Amino acid sequence: MLVAIISLVAFAATVALTIRKVRTLDQDARSARRSTVLSVVFFAVLQLAVGLYAAMGGVANDVLSPLVLNAVLTGCAWLNLERDLVRERLLKIAGPAGRFAHPLIACVILLFLAAVGATLGLEIPSNHNLLWMYPLCLLLEWAIITAIMAGVFFISQRRHTPPAVVAVLMSILGIVEYFIITFKSMPIAPGDISALSTAMAVAGTGYSYILSPFCLYGMAFMAVSVQLCRMAAMLRPQRDRGNRRALLINLMVGIACLAGVGAHVTLVDYYNTLSIQVYTWRPLESYYRQGFLPSFISGAQTIKPPVPEDYDMDQAKELISDYADQYDANQAASVERTQAVSQFDEEKPTVITIMNETFSDLSIYQNLHANYQGPQFFKNLSDTLQRGVLYVSAFGGGTCNTEFEYLTGNSMAFLGTGTYPYTIYDLTRTETLSQQFKDLGYDTTAIHPNHGTNWNRENVYSAFGFDNFLTIQDFQDAEKLRGMVTDAATYDKILQMLDENSNPQFIFDVTMQNHSGYDTGLIPVDKQVNYVIDGVSDPEVNEYLALIEESDRALEDFVNQLRKLDRKVILVFFGDHQPFFPDEFNDAWFTGESDAVHNERLWQTDYFIWANYDVAGRDQESAQDDLSVNYLSSVLMDLIGAPLTSYQKAHITLREALPAINATGYEDKSLQWYLSSATTYDGYPAGSAAADAVQARSDYAKMQYYELFRDGKDIYTKMYQSAANETDPNLAPGTTQIK
Repeated sequence: MLVAIISLVAFAATVALTIRKVRTLDQDARSARRSTVLSVVFFAVLQLAVGLYAAMGGVANDVLSPLVLNAVLTGCAWLNLERDLVRERLLKIAGPAGRFAHPLIACVILLFLAAVGATLGLEIPSNHNLLWMYPLCLLLEWAIITAIMAGVFFISQRRHTPPAVVAVLMSILGIVEYFIITFKSMPIAPGDISALSTAMAVAGTGYSYILSPFCLYGMAFMAVSVQLCRMAAMLRPQRDRGNRRALLINLMVGIACLAGVGAHVTLVDYYNTLSIQVYTWRPLESYYRQGFLPSFISGAQTIKPPVPEDYDMDQAKELISDYADQYDANQAASVERTQAVSQFDEEKPTVITIMNETFSDLSIYQNLHANYQGPQFFKNLSDTLQRGVLYVSAFGGGTCNTEFEYLTGNSMAFLGTGTYPYTIYDLTRTETLSQQFKDLGYDTTAIHPNHGTNWNRENVYSAFGFDNFLTIQDFQDAEKLRGMVTDAATYDKILQMLDENSNPQFIFDVTMQNHSGYDTGLIPVDKQVNYVIDGVSDPEVNEYLALIEESDRALEDFVNQLRKLDRKVILVFFGDHQPFFPDEFNDAWFTGESDAVHNERLWQTDYFIWANYDVAGRDQESAQDDLSVNYLSSVLMDLIGAPLTSYQKAHITLREALPAINATGYEDKSLQWYLSSATTYDGYPAGSAAADAVQARSDYAKMQYYELFRDGKDIYTKMYQSAANETDPNLAPGTTQIK
């Protein structure tokens, strides 16, 4: 109520000042009187609105913020009431005959300052500590807003209203951002624009829109910005009116400013060139560090999937058909495949996939210079159907992209960096492995012992055809390590499901035990390891390696349990990505190699496909076949004799020329790697392995675009996650705190 009293008293004072000023005007100067009233109405109405909203309980109790806001608003109103005096003083300083006889420069300086106010009006409501923000990002945001305000200012022939409107819009955006963060612990993302109508429909239900003190401070900065725009317009020379040359110059300057902004945000790669990257797991940190506009622009640049060159829907469908026909004429006709198909049709084995969080074999980094040998059971399991290196499109994080590639057979190579399809695109039309098994009569279950809201899985898994989704709610009493549900606990849940349900099942288990960070110090003494790397014992590295040891022990026990089952089971096991720290080993210990080989070392884990029975037509001697995760589900279905879709058949054929592909690069049939940027035929002889790989990659891009987006219209998701990502399963989703 105190805020209401302060605002309404200030409103009354503003009205009193206005009436007093109007009465001093000549009774015949009606236009001057009307102009005077209109010039202060914006500030007075804002005071009245804040006062009434506060009276209804819509503003947080505070003393300083309403005093500051209303002092600024009343001060701006007074400056407008005395605008003749203000203009006279400005001209004495910066007019043609003033002490600083450069009115245009003074005008531009005022616009620069107005843009400062607009920038703070945008940031302050939600981003309270600007000292935490990267200075260059803050400068970039200010520059963008300055250019926009200057552009509309000059296009309107140096009138104050258009740039003032920009300042007001920035303030409104800042307050909306504050409410979105308050409700969801998530900032406004480019993909949210497509759900604007839905957001408006539910905006009034279940939320309390309480303006914080920082919202009032943001309004104060906005008011200052509006007033500075008015003052900049006061320096417009009278001779400019009706002057065609001045009109043309103003238009050209304004258009140049706006065109510069447009060119900047479309031509400059924020993600790769400016390193402005939205950390999608905790995007708030990115927005706080980098500012709203730079972060939003970076996200907007990455979410729109590039359309392949010469893309045509009919051609893409024909490509899929042609590649599938090649499979049918070759691999499908083999004796081995025929025998496996016959067995699968009769047996319908249960298929279990374990995507193990951050599971990788770091012995590939010269044994870590500490005689580290890697996870021994995993490496030495000798009776798999197939095993090898698995090239992924995630490093240090981004689990959802690895599972996206596995479940859909699509590659992140064609979707751009910083993109997370689960949270951005409409995947309801996409073929998925889980829906495929469901159509075969399987019971389908997804498991992730953390919040179902993370990465929008609650919606995505339902769209993917999973009958059930087990989350942290189903593991309340499970064994935990460092506060995370153990791998073993999820395996026990799977064994329970197999015991209680004799139907064929497809189970997809995304584990949680090994999630970063690795500085918790919570590994029990009997499970700790101590590898000394170049004379240094790194506690984070050792915590991670201890977790991998636990994963390896749990895997061994699980496989032994599956061997004893009186039912046929296929097990697919792989890691989603490496931890965040091996890049320093890679750079220090591996020199003089190609960039592609050097980078790909970071973007790989390992996999195996194993069966507890003899799969007809297949050797089970752990044949080595390195591939990328987008191919893994197709290879699985081919090996076990399951029906393949045309798209999966195309994958098998594609691998002849393009054995592996990820967001970083691709491999040709001679096993040479290339960076993703090397996608032209320049320098590759016709018929060479490199040229064939480039052609296959081009064909794959078209086929994938068709599978995901068809005609490229209406591609964004309409099912948004209900809360922010939260790593700690002991916290409620949406409570993520930024340090």
